[in-house]
Amino acid sequence: MGLRTRFLDLADHLSFLAQWVLYRAILLLERLRDLFPPFGRDPALWVFGARGGEAFADNAKYLYLHVAAERPEVRPVWLSKDRAVVADLQSAGYEAYHCYSLRGLLLNLRARVVLFTQGHRDLAMPCCAGAFAVQLWHGVPLKRISWDAEFPDLPWPVRLAHADMAEEMDLLAVPDRELVEIFASGLRIAPDRMVLAGYPRNDALFDAIPGEEVATDSPALARVSALAGDGRLVAYLPTYRGWTDESVADRLDFASLDDFLAERDATLVVKTHPNESIELPEDCSRVVQLPAATDPYPLLRQADALVTDYSSVYVDYLLLDRPIVYYPYDLDEYRSMRGFYLDYDSVTPGPVAQTFDDLLDGLDRALARSDADADRRQEVRERLLDGDPGVRDHREESLGGNSETSRERAGAGMPAPARSRPSQSAVPPSRTPRSAAVFEAIRSRLRGREGRPSE
Repeated sequence: MGLRTRFLDLADHLSFLAQWVLYRAILLLERLRDLFPPFGRDPALWVFGARGGEAFADNAKYLYLHVAAERPEVRPVWLSKDRAVVADLQSAGYEAYHCYSLRGLLLNLRARVVLFTQGHRDLAMPCCAGAFAVQLWHGVPLKRISWDAEFPDLPWPVRLAHADMAEEMDLLAVPDRELVEIFASGLRIAPDRMVLAGYPRNDALFDAIPGEEVATDSPALARVSALAGDGRLVAYLPTYRGWTDESVADRLDFASLDDFLAERDATLVVKTHPNESIELPEDCSRVVQLPAATDPYPLLRQADALVTDYSSVYVDYLLLDRPIVYYPYDLDEYRSMRGFYLDYDSVTPGPVAQTFDDLLDGLDRALARSDADADRRQEVRERLLDGDPGVRDHREESLGGNSETSRERAGAGMPAPARSRPSQSAVPPSRTPRSAAVFEAIRSRLRGREGRPSE
């Protein structure tokens, strides 16, 4: 670890500890709000943030767009630490402010509900003290996270603060009951504070969501739409590997890949992690790289197939029942460095390639037969996404009976339902949008917290 990295880590730890101390101080003053009702938290005010406050993205983005469009009884406000994100949202007619502006801080302090995808630092962490905190998270944990990954190596004061902040989470959206124990271990959030629910971002897999193009690279998304109209589209979303300087580009023969794609009238669209990029050869016409800030979900909606390695985005893509090719060229190293909760081979329903030639074989199969591995995709989809309303609707139709309502299933600690026989049809758009189901789950828990009966 270099000196610069050590310095940045130390600065981050000190910043987190300072924010934690302020959070605790403000929490001590929260009871004074009962004595001065005009200064209490506003039940109609919800503030949203994502990815450390740097992006308009992920589950928080799509729930925010849903609330802004469909829930007039709630005032949704997006807070960001990126002024460009704030400007884009405001120019599109949405209410957004800089996280550390006076207006942003006051709204954060007044909001009854705070929502994020990483943690309290997606917003102004101290100002979240006393609010109802909703952790929307950012994917199915195939690989180990937080307390099962890097947290045990943190300095003890930082570990203490993280453990304390885990207790401040009021609700965590979990897409499958098999994942409850995994999240409880990795995030140290008790199962009774979890709710089975589909991820709001997956609504965008089935149809365009008004506002999805805001604060992302809209010209890049327009280019994707044009490419999809010209031929078949394959999305490649590799996982970021922070411990190595090796790039995914080092494992691709671009000349051979370009020829392969041209023969099949296909284009590969690469979307890397924000911390990584690849350099494409100038004569590579069938491989396109999207800017790091591009929202991948409108891309996935138009992709005929997906290539990835360990990214949980493939679990979301299972809802479309389209071919997936896995390229974990460093599987043994990744397993050793990061570790998995689930057996990799049992949850990867498609060709698993560890060499470039195997990757081409897998792509050839995926583009030639879209129904290949459909039974396995159905099996894994029902295993890892049984909280998704579309999967429940599909199971209900397959069994010819009634599934539990989302409110009945909100306990998360119940036995798994009987599995339907695998079918080779995609999950249709759910009767209840995922964002709507999550919204209702939050509102139901709020009523329970306040002692009011659920509707």
